[in-house]
Amino acid sequence: MRPINVVVAHRDPALTENFLQSIQRPFHVVETASCLTEIRNTVARLRAPLAIVDLELISFAELGELCREFPATAFVCTHRLADDAMWSQSLSVGAVDCCVASDLSKILRASDHYIASRESQAVAVA
Repeated sequence: MRPINVVVAHRDPALTENFLQSIQRPFHVVETASCLTEIRNTVARLRAPLAIVDLELISFAELGELCREFPATAFVCTHRLADDAMWSQSLSVGAVDCCVASDLSKILRASDHYIASRESQAVAVA
């Protein structure tokens, strides 16, 4: 798996730090953001194909804007109380998944799944 750039935006600095320590393996550059403007600027600067974003930082409308503005970026959403309704709403605005913020293994699986599917698409096109 080729390393990629990723943006992580989470409201809780302790969870962010724990998460960052857990995700170094498949990612090339990992940068954090703490608000919509930082998410937008960091995704654009890194041309990040993946962003993991806490839905307590941005609204579904803002998530939809990001998904439309950066169609080449997969947005995996997190929330401390994520449920099926939140998952459905996240996907309806363009995210690829929505996970409970503390479930690092599910977030990593969603990210790995995205990375693997993008790599297989790139190979199929080449």
